[in-house]
Amino acid sequence: MLLPSFEYAAPTTVGKAVSAQKASGNFLAGGTDLFVALKDQIAAPDLLIDLGGISRLNGIKRDSKTRELRVGALTTLTQLQESPLVQEHLPALSQIVPLVSTQQLRNMGTLGGNLCLDTRCCYFNQPSFLKMRWEPCLKIGGKICHVVKKSDICHAVYSGDMAAPLIALDAKLRLAGDRRKNETDLLSFFTGSGIKPNILKFNEILTEIRIPAIPENAGFSYRKLRLRDTVDFPLLGVAVFVQLDGKNGKCRQVRLVLGAVGPAPLGVKEASRLMHGRHITPKLIDEVAGAARRMAHPVDNTASSPRYRRQMIPLLIRQAFDEALAMIK
Repeated sequence: MLLPSFEYAAPTTVGKAVSAQKASGNFLAGGTDLFVALKDQIAAPDLLIDLGGISRLNGIKRDSKTRELRVGALTTLTQLQESPLVQEHLPALSQIVPLVSTQQLRNMGTLGGNLCLDTRCCYFNQPSFLKMRWEPCLKIGGKICHVVKKSDICHAVYSGDMAAPLIALDAKLRLAGDRRKNETDLLSFFTGSGIKPNILKFNEILTEIRIPAIPENAGFSYRKLRLRDTVDFPLLGVAVFVQLDGKNGKCRQVRLVLGAVGPAPLGVKEASRLMHGRHITPKLIDEVAGAARRMAHPVDNTASSPRYRRQMIPLLIRQAFDEALAMIK
């Protein structure tokens, strides 16, 4: 299908980009998701604002005082993977990037764009002529969810790969626009709504992702369930960060995050409650995995059944904890 007609702007500063935005416009980062939506008539902006010419949105730096990595939102996934700074100071993050899509799409797709992905649903992500078979759903202004028939909320799923691991790493975001508070933690960036998955207003931009350094005696892992080894969005993602006490080996802090099980990444707070101050044993991991499985409620709007995805949660959690703990030893 052909692209629809739209006006095009290419500002060179964040301020000009924000000023140029209209309620019916879209910001363009890498375009790997947006152009598909345009061709399928899922999106039809009057104005497309290309952020590619704003140099401050691209690149990776390391803060010498805080030791955190500061990643521009337009940094491509390939740049993130190949960055010497990331490979030296956060190699585990560099190693998970190949789990996202294909090399060609990683060359174009940006970290900020991946975090700002719209939610997906097998009823919504269809060309417009195919959606004419169904009554308009909640995500496009209708009154019905075709996935959960009696529900009055949209259950479209957030399927970005990078959110869950970055939440586990305690990443923060910087935003530009008209809000007073321009920094937020990544988990709070998501609304939990299938209709509008993040807190960005129409004239706001995600400008930077700040990732803390991994402390001593800490490990990290991200595991992904998908149909094929490339291309596919996750059917399930599991991210784990764990830090042990250097003296007694007990858990000092832990973060467990599930991806692709709902309209937003799911932070499993029960993991911290169960593990903090205790030795992490296979039995304890199984207990946490059971709690995570009970919290997750995937629905039938992806290429795999909800039952199978829930059954795989404990397995991926065990694998992620094993890998994270192995980094410490």
